[in-house]
Order: sequence, then C-alpha cells, then structure tokens
Amino acid sequence: MKKILTASILLLSTMSTLAQDRLFNYTYQSIVLNKGVKELEVSTNVLSGKTNYYREIQNRVEYEVGLGSKLQTAFYLNSKQKAYFDAVTGEIVMDATEISVSNEWKYKFSDPLANRIGFAGYAEFTVATDELEIELKAIFDKIIGKTTHAVNLTFEPEWKTTTLNGKVVTSTELKYDFNYAFSYELNKNWSFGAEIIDRNVYIKNDKITHSALFAGPTFGFHMNNFWANVSVSPQVVGINNPNNSSGLNVDEFTKMDSRLIFSYTF
Repeated sequence: MKKILTASILLLSTMSTLAQDRLFNYTYQSIVLNKGVKELEVSTNVLSGKTNYYREIQNRVEYEVGLGSKLQTAFYLNSKQKAYFDAVTGEIVMDATEISVSNEWKYKFSDPLANRIGFAGYAEFTVATDELEIELKAIFDKIIGKTTHAVNLTFEPEWKTTTLNGKVVTSTELKYDFNYAFSYELNKNWSFGAEIIDRNVYIKNDKITHSALFAGPTFGFHMNNFWANVSVSPQVVGINNPNNSSGLNVDEFTKMDSRLIFSYTF
C-alpha cells in the first residue's frame, strides 16, 4: 500500500511538471520544466492611458530550460518603447527603444498536486544601459480538480542612473506586489480565469509610495507543446495617489494593462 501511495505521488508530481506552467500572465505558478526540456516564450505587453495620450509596448523573448526535477533557468531579451502627448509642444513624442537582458532562476520546493500546497522561489536579474533590477518572488499555488489557485508575493528593488544639475546620480525604487489568480479548466484545451494585482512603488528620493489595484480576466489555450494566454487588466482604483488625490493613479501606472504570451516547448 505504501509503495502504491508513493508511486501515485510521484506520478502526480510528474504530471504537474509536464503540464502547462503558465495559466496566468502576471501571476507565476510553482511548476518547473523537467530536466532537458526547453521552452521558447514570447510576450507582448501594452500599457495605455494616462491623463493624456500614452502608450507603451514591452516585448520579451525568453529561452527557458529545465535543469532538474526542481530547478529551471531562463534568459530574456527585452525591449520597450513608449509614445505620449507632450503638453509643452502639443505633439506626440516617441522615446527611443530601450533594450535590456534578464536571467531567471526558479526552484520548486513543493508540488501543487503531490503536496498540500505548491511553493517555489524565484529570482530574476535585469541589466539595461541605465538601469539594474532584481525581482524576487515567493510563489504559492494549489490545483484542486479543474481549478488552479495561485498567490505571488513580489519584491523588486530597481536602480536607475540619471543626471541632476550636471552630475550623475542613482535613484532607487522599491516595488512590492501582491497577486492572486484563479483559473478553471473548461476542457482539455481551454481555460478561463482572473487575476487581481495590488501594485506598489516606493520612490526613495521623493519618499512617496504609489499604489493601485488592477483586476481582469485571463484566457488560456494549450495543445500538445504549445500554449497561449491573453489577459486584460484595467486599473480598478488608485489606492495611494500623489497629494492624496482621488481616482486612478496615472502618475506611476496606466489605466489599462494588456498582455499576450505564447510558448512552444521542445
């Protein structure tokens, strides 16, 4: 009986590592790739809407590989470009494209199927010409029947190099987010869910914290070695705004956040 139970747990764990590791676009799950399995992932994020016209497009191409039953790593090439209305000139201004690279490490401590709760630790390091970021996540999830629940706690310090009065200075931002996500498996190919994100940014130089709540639906499709997710996440309310103003926080965040991710595993 003990051998049967052990085999069942191992089978469930293997099934979870073979399953799609991303049912959500903003919230991570604890599942990792099996050793030697590789994944190519492409992500496009569109941020839009401030007081005046604003649109930012972020693209990421990721190469991910499983290093063992519990560990995986990934390498990213990132780009972003934004356009906005300049009240001084009365024109739409388009900034130069920004390029950066990232390296991700993820370790699974427990499994969302075989154990009472899934748990993983996540670290991502990003380097740009004028910016350095370290993103740390505690990932919790649980698979119950056709439903998946996930919670992420994120802390991300960010250092930006700029100039002030002709001198080079470094500004520090501390980002900390709380994510909850839910997904329901409609059939063997389709899933539907929702994500709630509490986003917070502390700007050290100004001693100001910006906070806003985002929430919206997530649609997922997976077939064999391919999967794709689409999410729409509008800002619901500005929790902490500059000068204690009411309404949405469009100083630090945007009104709308939409994301498409698709991936192929080989």
